[in-house]
This record gives sequence, structure tokens and C-alpha cells, in this order.
Amino acid sequence: MSNQPIIRFEKVTKQYDNNSPVLKDVSFDIERGRFYTLLGPSGCGKTTVLRLIAGFTGPTNGNIYFDGKIINRLPANQRQVNTVFQDYALFPHLNVFENVAFGLRIKKLKKSDITSRVKEALRFVNLEGYENREITEMSGGQRQRVAIARAIVNEPGVILLDEPLSALDLKLRTEMQVELRELQQRLGITFIFVTHDQEEALAMSDEIFVLNQGRIEQSGTPTDIYDEPINRFVADFIGESNIVPGKMLGDFRVEFVGKSFECVDQGLQTNEQVEIVIRPEDLEIRKASEGKLLVRVDSQLFRGVHYEIIGHDEAGNRWLVHSTRKAAVGETIGLYFDPEAIHVMRLGETEEEFDKRLEAYGGTDDAD
Repeated sequence: MSNQPIIRFEKVTKQYDNNSPVLKDVSFDIERGRFYTLLGPSGCGKTTVLRLIAGFTGPTNGNIYFDGKIINRLPANQRQVNTVFQDYALFPHLNVFENVAFGLRIKKLKKSDITSRVKEALRFVNLEGYENREITEMSGGQRQRVAIARAIVNEPGVILLDEPLSALDLKLRTEMQVELRELQQRLGITFIFVTHDQEEALAMSDEIFVLNQGRIEQSGTPTDIYDEPINRFVADFIGESNIVPGKMLGDFRVEFVGKSFECVDQGLQTNEQVEIVIRPEDLEIRKASEGKLLVRVDSQLFRGVHYEIIGHDEAGNRWLVHSTRKAAVGETIGLYFDPEAIHVMRLGETEEEFDKRLEAYGGTDDAD
């Protein structure tokens, strides 16, 4: 199998008429057999990336490669790509078998080949025995599996999924996340999944691209993105964060809320202004005398598995805490955290600069 990426974007810009570009000079590689997620708010450009890969639109500038060949002008029906749409785009007048077989019939395959491939595709998505079922009789999760079967039956190199879980209820959505991930691993096909749901992206992906205003803010594994956000947008968008201004005092020492703390960051300039991120689950409630910070509790909500506590420190910074311990509104509590819980974000740092800084002090491992 070739080591070259199956898809490559090279300085791709997409602009409609005289409007602002939807994508701005975007470059990335998609490797074979992995699960990628394009994550970002509405209007960030993630669906445009999907449309460019599918061939529904072309780039204004830059090149798109598939298996090393430029496909900028290649028609959609000639690309080794299939799309699962948000509404699944199934034919209500056709049964399950005929929906899955539709693309194969267009290709004029032999009847025996169509039958065997449709049955194999339905087996992969756990819909054996549903061949004659009407689409209108299927549940939301079953319809999604039919749409995926229709995509995989054509044996594409890449499957594109445009927010296919958004119409499902929470319980079914969670179940389908697991099913989709397991299906991708069984098939070994590259999946590119579009969503605005951060938890969905973290749960399913090998790699995440976080998009904002037509650019990729950060890419990496779910752990990388969550534990080492590159800037305020990523830290805020991926999970929940406490973000306060700070200043580097030197290697492994940072100042914020008027106090000096040990941290694990180095390689920044002394007295450099930075932003500090601490995740709410990394804050431990203790007695006021035992805390590194003192916070007055403003509100508390029970979230089922934890209490969500909001308070303010003496400097007026808001702090969000997720804890199994209760706290009383109006009470002053101590917050304790380890040095590893402090993430230092450099102002205006690019992803390339960020990666080089991590590599300089062994913040990445190349053990893949």
C-alpha cells in the first residue's frame, strides 16, 4: 500500500462570487484507513471541505490530490468517494435492498454481483434479513445504517459523513458513535466526518481538524487537542476551560492571579505574557487553608456524574469546577491542582511554532 496520503489539500482557497473566502489557504493530508473529524462552529468551512473532496464544487485556488493526482476538475461521479448526507438521502419508494443496490445498477453490474455485494454490505452494518423492508418502516438508526451500506457497497477509498448523527436522539446518537467507529475499523476505509459536536469528535476520531473562519486552527489526536490546545478558540471550543491571563517567570514557573506556580512548560521568554488553561475536572476542592487558589462559590448544579460549581477568585476571575464533592453557595473553597494541569498558551503562536516548542522539550513522542 502506498505511503502517500490518500487526500491532500495544498493551499486551497474557496470563494463564492465577491464574498469573503469560505476557506483560506488550507493545507492538510488525509492518510488511509483512519477516522478524521472536521470540527467547528457553523460557517467555519467544514462542509465546504467535504464538498470539495466529493467534487460538488471546485477550489478557487490551490490543488486537491487523490492518490497523488490532482482532482480539481474531476467530476463527482468519477471520484472514489461516497457521501452519507445529514438526511441520508434515501429513496422512500425503494426498499432497503434497492436503495443499497442503486449505485451498482447504474454501473450495470451483473445481477449476481449486485446481490452478493448488497448482502455483504448489509451484513457489515448488521442489517441482514432487512433486504425487503421499506425505508418508511425503518428507525432513524437503521436508516443511517442503510445509507452507510449504500456508501460502502461501491467500495470507495473514502467515505464522507456530513453530520449524519444530528437528527438522532441522544441515546441513539451515542450508540451510533460506537457503531460508526467499529464499522470504520472493520472496513479499514478512510472516514471523514463533519460535526460541530465536540464530544462526538473526541469519542470517535483518530485525528481532528479544528476549523474556524475558513482556517485550520489546530490538528491532532483527540488527546493532543484536548490536553494541549493551541489558543483560546480551541481551548474554549473543545470541552470546557478556565482561561486566565498569566506571565512566564522562567522555565517551569508561571504567574497568574497574582501568585507563582510550578508548571511543566519551558522555552518561553521570561516575563512573556501568556494565557493559562486549566480544565474544570483538573481542579480539586479542598479546605480553604489547603488550596492553591481561594474561590467564592456563586452557583452549583448537579449534572448526574458530578457537580458543576462556578465561583470567582479575589482577582475577579471566573472558575468552573467539576467535582463529586458538593460546595455551598457563598462558601469560600480552596482549589488544588497539579503542575501538569496547567497548560500555557503563547499569544499568537502558530501550530507549527507550537509543535516545534513541544518537540524542543520532549512534549511529543514519535513512537507511532
